[in-house]
Amino acid sequence: MQGGDLSNEVPRRAVVTIDCFIDRAPAIKKVFGIIPHTTEEVTYNYGMLSRFWNYSSYTGFILELVGFGYTQKEMDEVMEDLDNLGTNPFRYGKAYGVISDLVAELPYRSDLACVIDIPQNALRYGSWYYDLGRV
Repeated sequence: MQGGDLSNEVPRRAVVTIDCFIDRAPAIKKVFGIIPHTTEEVTYNYGMLSRFWNYSSYTGFILELVGFGYTQKEMDEVMEDLDNLGTNPFRYGKAYGVISDLVAELPYRSDLACVIDIPQNALRYGSWYYDLGRV
């Protein structure tokens, strides 16, 4: 804020990966009543979505949703689905091919406060990483 002008104020952002609130469980369905066919059932973890909503309200951060290995169309569908459920704490959504695409972009994002991801990817982000317990 310069000279009392709020128009140049940039709110801080937190990047959240889709793996933080998606639960995947194997589901076995039988084809023709005999042949077992294993699929993956994907559900939203509403407890985590609530925590992200509260975290955004408490800190004033804008949450951005990112996914690795998804297309932008799939990310838009997730955002739309969360909007329809009324539980969407995210303002933006973006798809990346691999984690290193996001990591290469981090130094150039001056408004970025943190990246919230699962612990297996923690070392990729360096000081930008926040674990789920900090949310």
